[in-house]
Amino acid sequence: MTDAKGSQGFSRRSFLKGSTALGLSMGLFGLTACTDKNSGSKSVIGVQNGEKTFTTHTCPRNCYDTCSLIGEKVDGRIVRIVGDPKNPITAGTPCVKGQTHINVLYHPDRILHPLKRAGKKGEGKWEKITWDEAYATIVQKLKEAIDQYGSESIMPYNFSGTIGFVHQHGVPWRFFNKIGATNITRTVCNTGGKAALPYTYGDFSSIDPETFAKTKCYVTWGTNESYTNVHSVKFIQQARDNGAKLIVVNPHRHPLASQADLFIQLKPGTDAAFALGVQHIIINENLYDKDFVENYTMGFEELKKQVQNYPPSKVAQLCEVTEEEIREFVKMYTQAKPSIIRMGFGFERRTHGGGMVRAISFLPALMGVVGVEGGGFSYVNYNHYPFDNSYTKRPDLAPRKMRTINMNELGRAIAGELPTTKENPVKVLICFGGNPIPSAPNVNLIKKGLEREDLFTVVHEVFMTDTADYADIILPAAHFIEFEDVIADYLGWYVRYSEQGLEPMGESKSNVQLFNELAKRMGFTDECFNETSTDIIKKGILNKPIFKDITYENLRKNHWIKVDFGNVFSDHKFNTPSGKIEFYSENIIKAGLHPVAEYLPEEESQDGSPALFAKYPINLLTPASPQLLSSQWHNVPYIQENLGEPFVTINAKDAEDRGIKDGDYCLIQNDRGQVRLKAKVSNSAVKAGVAVSFKSYWNKFTDGNTINCLAPDAIGDLDGISTYNTNLVQITKA
Repeated sequence: MTDAKGSQGFSRRSFLKGSTALGLSMGLFGLTACTDKNSGSKSVIGVQNGEKTFTTHTCPRNCYDTCSLIGEKVDGRIVRIVGDPKNPITAGTPCVKGQTHINVLYHPDRILHPLKRAGKKGEGKWEKITWDEAYATIVQKLKEAIDQYGSESIMPYNFSGTIGFVHQHGVPWRFFNKIGATNITRTVCNTGGKAALPYTYGDFSSIDPETFAKTKCYVTWGTNESYTNVHSVKFIQQARDNGAKLIVVNPHRHPLASQADLFIQLKPGTDAAFALGVQHIIINENLYDKDFVENYTMGFEELKKQVQNYPPSKVAQLCEVTEEEIREFVKMYTQAKPSIIRMGFGFERRTHGGGMVRAISFLPALMGVVGVEGGGFSYVNYNHYPFDNSYTKRPDLAPRKMRTINMNELGRAIAGELPTTKENPVKVLICFGGNPIPSAPNVNLIKKGLEREDLFTVVHEVFMTDTADYADIILPAAHFIEFEDVIADYLGWYVRYSEQGLEPMGESKSNVQLFNELAKRMGFTDECFNETSTDIIKKGILNKPIFKDITYENLRKNHWIKVDFGNVFSDHKFNTPSGKIEFYSENIIKAGLHPVAEYLPEEESQDGSPALFAKYPINLLTPASPQLLSSQWHNVPYIQENLGEPFVTINAKDAEDRGIKDGDYCLIQNDRGQVRLKAKVSNSAVKAGVAVSFKSYWNKFTDGNTINCLAPDAIGDLDGISTYNTNLVQITKA
């Protein structure tokens, strides 16, 4: 393990070093510094007088990087927040969003007191109440729901307001387990890939991103590091400085695609076909590593047979690329070793996303680069997560096995359109750390459910979000600077401490305080509801040799610690039934997938639903923007200015066919909804038949034009994955 050696405290010099790095990075990324007018406080920026101390934090938002941060505190007030210059991933510089943490902390629109609805749902009329009244009302509604409908009529909704082990993955679930509430599956992002990769490798954990710099060929497939994982870009560029090739596979031409040695612009949803077509050439032309395949894989003959169904001519037609592009990919990928394939979440959020991940995952094994420094695959890493979920979440508190609802089906659940909620409706919804309007799929159906007068909705929030507008009770939530937690990267291997730098503003409370107090109001006497964040951090770390240095004291002292696994799979031991990498899997058949891999048309596509395609012939993709993380930060003025109004990027041919010019407003619609957005017309950003619009602008800032009202709430092929990008629409001039 490695840690922040010598960082038992921060000197003025080291803090200024981080501040300088921040300024340089902002220039490189075309950004400007946050100004006083955007902070909501006159004393945030500028020369400070008084005693200075430094606080250490970790950004807990749902991001690969989870930046380590340093706060400068003067006379009891945080006046500046920058990245930790000593952490190799953060390297002194948070992203454009992270540069505005202080603007969020002191935002004038923070909710500081409990509120109850004083008008119709969604009307925005509120009355200030005390915490005692709020608790009394909530407890009454919870007990009424349990008595009349059973405990499963209570449902939590939560996603990534924080990803801390204590405040996200811990105490709230103790409360819901104890009460016997409905469970939700957290399956928006990456569960398809997490389910698929173990069928091949026995695990989904992957290489250290700091080793990207040592590769000779970096393939970024279905992701956009320059927007969603900016701190990995420096390692990619280091590799390129050392002569590595960069290949981008994506339907959307993003910044890295414009720098790539090779850009493959696939037709959306055809990733499995392209991967199998590449393998057709690699295998038939004997370009694979025969020794590695013979010694460390099984099912090669089955794979060899299956790829014969994907000759370059067929794949070129399916993927709308040329045979020359397929062969150029093969040439570049096979001639530069070691190589890395980075698999993102974009193509995974489709009907057959899990199967696509599995098809792509065969490539590093064929090339024999698994377990080699600078080689293999990159997806996510969780093996360095040090906490015991059975302690932090306490599933043993549940009275029995409770029903489970997929969070992607929230609209169907609360609108009573799922079989289970028709029979047993959701009567109480408690939303914390999540804003389903506008970030969840099928937003209009979610609104319909939230408008039910017989649904009692509690929202614990920092701001008056789109979802909070529909609440019966709103509870003020603490900002992460105001509570203690531990967070870990999910690409890098760092466990990071975040101290409580300030007392919660106004009457706001953290998740730990809220759910512990609510449990006691419910009459629960379990000792776990007396535990503080410090107690849980001290008691919850797993007793494993790899975590011997992860202690509360070490985390406080060093701020972050790296759990170093070395070269992943270097021992060539794989936790599969055969003990080898499995190109052929008997187990995946039980999950309903092909034992090797195959291309299947998407549920909403020209081949998968011809009648629907005739009505809605454009595949809409909704990737992340650099300024937002889902819906977070949209209410920060600096972010709003840089983000601008929402728009849709369409191909020039599609625009010409519809009489749409650049800057025109257009209507985007399907059976789920309609939005009105400004058009950006491009010859290269997307191909004909594809459109891109960034998620998840707030509904209230866009006159109701949130893009996810068009998104499907269908469920993908593995482990309940979302299908945001399997989305057919029509676009017309407004």
